[in-house]
Parts: sequence; C-alpha cells; structure tokens
Amino acid sequence: MKSTDYDPKLRECLREWNDKTKRKIIVLDDDPTGVQTVQDIEVLTEWNKDLLREAFRQPHAVFYILTNTRSFAAEETERINREIARNVVEVAKEENTDFEFISRSDSTLRGHYPLEIDVLADEVFLQTGRTYDGHLIIPAFFEGGRITRDNIHFVKDGEKLIPANETEFAKDPAFGFTHAHLGQWVEEKSEGRFRKGDCVYVSLEQMQQGAEAVQGILTEITRNKPVIINATSYEDLDVLSLALKRVEEKGKRFLFRTAASFVKSYGGIGVQPFLSKERMLTLGTETHGGLIIVGSHVQKTTRQLQALLDGKQVSPVEMNVEKILNQMQRDQEVGRLIDQVNKLIKDGQDTVLYSSRKLITASSKEDNLSISQKVSTALTDIVQALQIAPKFIIAKGGITSSDVATKGLSIRKAKILGQAAAGIPVWLTGEEAKFPNVPYIVFPGNVGTDQTLREIVQTLSGK
Repeated sequence: MKSTDYDPKLRECLREWNDKTKRKIIVLDDDPTGVQTVQDIEVLTEWNKDLLREAFRQPHAVFYILTNTRSFAAEETERINREIARNVVEVAKEENTDFEFISRSDSTLRGHYPLEIDVLADEVFLQTGRTYDGHLIIPAFFEGGRITRDNIHFVKDGEKLIPANETEFAKDPAFGFTHAHLGQWVEEKSEGRFRKGDCVYVSLEQMQQGAEAVQGILTEITRNKPVIINATSYEDLDVLSLALKRVEEKGKRFLFRTAASFVKSYGGIGVQPFLSKERMLTLGTETHGGLIIVGSHVQKTTRQLQALLDGKQVSPVEMNVEKILNQMQRDQEVGRLIDQVNKLIKDGQDTVLYSSRKLITASSKEDNLSISQKVSTALTDIVQALQIAPKFIIAKGGITSSDVATKGLSIRKAKILGQAAAGIPVWLTGEEAKFPNVPYIVFPGNVGTDQTLREIVQTLSGK
C-alpha cells in the first residue's frame, strides 16, 4: 500500500484531459484537512460570487471550498451546500464553464452523508435540470493508511488493517457508525433509503482489468445510485479516473463522496516531496516562538500531544474546558490564556495551547457539536488576540484548524503549498489574513504516528 504507486504518464494524461475540457472540479471540503494530497491550488473559505469568479478564471482545473460542515448540524449544513451550489451554477453560466462537485469528507467515514450528496443533487437539478447517474463513495486515503477491499473500509494501525467500525472513529459522538462494509454503511447512514443491495460495487479485480472494464460498469449506472469503489493504491484510482473521463465525455454525470486521495487522481495532480523547514516558517520571525494549537480529542491526537509534552521542548498552556463551558468563568479563562500565549511567543518560546484532555460529552449529536464549537471558538479568540506572528503555526484537529483559519487568522483565500508530512497540508495565507503570506500547517486529528507531531515541531524549531 504505497501512495507513490501510480503511473506518471497516466496522471499527466488526466491533467491534460482536464485542461482540454476547461471544466472546473470543485471540492467542497467539510474540514480543512482535505487538501492533504494536493499542491499549488487554491482553497476558499468563503463562496461569494466574486471569489468564485476569481477561482473559475484561475488556470488550474481544481479548487477547494472549505465548508466546515462537519462542525455544523444538519440544517446549517444543508443551507451552506445549497448556497454554494446556487452561486457556483450562476458563476459557471457567466463564465461559460462546466463543473463537477466532489464532496470531500473524512477518510474514517464521519460526516453528513447522504445529506450533502442529496442537497447538491437536488439544488443542481433545481438550477439547471441536470440529473446525476450515480454518486461514487471513495473513502480511500492512502497517505493515512485507509483502503477499501472486498467492500470493507480499513484503517491501518501500525502493521494491522482494522475494519473502520472497530476503530475509535466509529464511536464519534456526532457521526458514529456500526458498519465497515460500505454497502451496509450506506444503508445505515441513509436509514434504509438506500439498501445494501441497491449499491453498485466496483471490485479490485475489475479495477485491475483496466479502464474499459470499469467504463462498462459506469455506463450502466442510473438514478443516482451509490457506487462503492474498492481501492488500495493510486493505480486503482487512476484507472477509475480514466474510465470516468471517458464516460463523462459520452454524457454520464456523477457526484463524488470521497476522502483526499481521489482528488489527486481525478484532478491529474502530480507528486512532490514534503516541504522543507524553510518553506514552513514565517519570514522575519526567527526570534519569535512557534504556536501549536490542539483541539481534537481523538485518542491518536492525545497520544501525539503527550509525546510532544514529554519532549519538554515546548511550553505547555492548558485550556480548562470546564471553565470554557461555564458562562461565568469563560472570559477570565480566555484572558489568562491570551496573556500567557502572547508572552511566551514574544519571549521566543515554542508554545502548545491545548484543550484539557477530559472529554466532556452530551446526550445528543447537536449538543456534542455545540461543545466542540465552544471550545474551538475560545481557541480562535486567543489566535485573534496574538500580538505578533509566531515563527510557525500548527493547528491540530479538523474543527480547530478550520476555525483558526477563518476566524482566528481571517483567511478568505489561501494557496496550498504541499505537505509537511504524509497527509498534513500546509496553506499559505492570503493578503487579507491577520498574518499575510504565512505558512499554516493543518494537522488532522486522525493522521500520523504517535511521534509525528513531535517530529514536525522538532524540525521547525531546530531543536
């Protein structure tokens, strides 16, 4: 299972195909980690028509829109997707440019499915009359050790492949699930609207027969059926992408519910090395401390945080979550943290600001999302109050990194420089940001080994 298993000539062919058709591939990303396989393209954190026009006029076929919908309840998620679809359709008509939507979500199966696919299909039909023949479900993320084999989605842990329903991610208080077989997962998440037997399955054996075999399957799909894609390498996804281009030329239309790897293949995006230390540091801030912000509560993040703290190379600043959730104590706690973080960064101390590790949960999905939002808002209030630019900025966790980007750093548009390590993207902030032209490292909560956070900080700090 190597993320480098791909045919450079085929990938270049896919890129040229996109350039020739001039259509836009628009990735709606439900948290900021979805750019973890790409480089040299733009991500928007807003979707007004002016920003969309700019994105449509860029030469690259692919751009991302950060929706952050994994942090919202269903009603707000629907509103956001409808608004984006309406604006995209209007701008696409103005620019006389076709488009495809990819709904990028978590590689461990958490998120608003089938809601987001349903809303996009419905709104595009309302605005254009376009219908979709199917929606492809592709959670493979090779850089993070996620593959699909025999219709079962696996998560790599060390040398073991574990069915996704046996991992901690399946117990997510907002987006938990009980099945790793993707047909059963679809039935569970759609509450029986799509049955396991309604799904179309593309096997590894069919992938290995080549694009023509896959074309034959895709050609027969109608009425927006769920299509389960098995994939264990980029070779598989490139075969799929080639088959898709061929059937799309003949009029077939699909939506995509995917993790990050498919975008790299379908977009014809090549491979580049991980970024050097120099490309991840803020110029002119050599005497300042770096800032690591940790909000995610998955066990992997807690282990990574502990390894960083054990190294005793950073100054720890712990946010008391119970105080943040207490209306009487919140402001005092945030004020204490602002003073402490600003002083440490000014004094040249690399600083980790983290939420206390005691997980506080509620009885409902909506209340759990509310707790996450309150913690994330407190963290972004501290970032907003930074007096000088840190030497480097790392945000750990999807909701945390999204809120730090949009609310803390006021990013409206950023360029993706590449990756700090496998699956860990680096943004370059835009001119409008609180700190312009600053690298911003987005570290997903469920990526890396226990030592990866510590290793990246060691690299950046030179310690």
